[in-house]
Amino acid sequence: MPSDCIFCRIAAGREPAFIVYEDAQFLAFLDKYPQSPGHLQLIPKTHVRWIYDLPEMGTIFSVAQRIIRAIIPVLSADHISVGTFGREVHHAHIWIVPQYGRDRKISEGSGRPIEEDRVKMMQKLRAVLSKEVSK
Repeated sequence: MPSDCIFCRIAAGREPAFIVYEDAQFLAFLDKYPQSPGHLQLIPKTHVRWIYDLPEMGTIFSVAQRIIRAIIPVLSADHISVGTFGREVHHAHIWIVPQYGRDRKISEGSGRPIEEDRVKMMQKLRAVLSKEVSK
């Protein structure tokens, strides 16, 4: 685990994050600079550079699918955009970006703080994900 990797530090509990989902392999948390309200990062807990470097890449997408299906009705999102990036943070991750109304273009590095109560959003998503995804 590289000590300079922000996502490794979050996974290890050494960096604060608004965590909404956690299992043995993966962690999901609110993005620090969201593209839209409820924007999540889903990461493997172990350091892997690219999503396709995971031993079973499909596993993270299965977790993402369960998260997405659970949060759409809670957030009243029309749908979710999904992206894999990695130029800014060199740790495999999936963006889970709720879309409301018309699609917003999503691109790495273009997020900005959104006026949302991050604690309330975390609690709302954590509650639904603990019931729906962790079954």
